[in-house]
Amino acid sequence: MENDFDIEGFIHKTPAELNPKAGQLLIAAPMMTDPNFSRSVVLILDSGHGGHMGLVLNRELPANVDALVSDWPGGERIPLFNGGPVELDHLFLLHRLGSIIDGSMEILPGLYVGGNGDRLRDFVASGAETDGLLRFYLGYSGWGEGQLTSEIMQRGWAIGSDTDARQLLTGSGESFWRREVGNLGPDYRSWLNIPIHPILN
Repeated sequence: MENDFDIEGFIHKTPAELNPKAGQLLIAAPMMTDPNFSRSVVLILDSGHGGHMGLVLNRELPANVDALVSDWPGGERIPLFNGGPVELDHLFLLHRLGSIIDGSMEILPGLYVGGNGDRLRDFVASGAETDGLLRFYLGYSGWGEGQLTSEIMQRGWAIGSDTDARQLLTGSGESFWRREVGNLGPDYRSWLNIPIHPILN
């Protein structure tokens, strides 16, 4: 198979180019063997003190929020995702509700993290549309100082960006991953031809 990946350009990237910032995406290389991150897309939430924290965006769980919060009217309409292998007893929120949910932090244009739980509860209980507007993530993904940069240098991840907030809250699974690989441009097109189990290639 022809590989059109720009290896020379990759090798000569500066350390700053290998250190993703909040709001950027990590797209797992198709050869990723870690079962926590195979064909995953991670949104970086924080890159302070040399480490990184993020949420896996495309691993939908077979349950909705009402499985965790049984007395929340409308919770059955909100999908629940696996945000990563760390602290699975913590729940994180991404949404596009902006000022409707005060106390939230904009992580990229039109996409927010967290916010006032009572305002969110009222919004959902009102019966308002939630599809493509909000998702909850159980747990998060974390890397210690220098760990993620090392993984990127070993070609475990590509750093990307997608400023379409709606898209980041739409879709799941491998189709989500393939969409974001496509957004990386022609240098990564060959990734789409590599099967999940390379031995089948």
